[in-house]
Amino acid sequence: MKLENKIDQLKSMDVQVVAISKSDPQDSQKTKNKTKGFFTFVSDPSGSFINSLGLLDKGGNPFTGDDSARISKMLVNKEKKILWVRFTENNRVRIKSSNLISELIEGINKYK
Repeated sequence: MKLENKIDQLKSMDVQVVAISKSDPQDSQKTKNKTKGFFTFVSDPSGSFINSLGLLDKGGNPFTGDDSARISKMLVNKEKKILWVRFTENNRVRIKSSNLISELIEGINKYK
């Protein structure tokens, strides 16, 4: 199940999803349109913000050898403290939405 199908559950948990990618703004907009605009998209073509989060994979694009963003999920509280991080070891294997929701609930409950 796609994450956008879980938007009501995420909202009830007071979770806001922000997607950050090295894509140019036009590509990010296309992706946002595909998800019906449920998430905030941040375009970071230079990778500077992605790098500041420790998520830049130097030469990580298997097709072009360009830098890419590591596939990851982070739970950040309102004080901007990172509470939980989950990295994907293989960019082709993504976490299931139901598993992500379970891990988010666990992460949120840990810091209540």
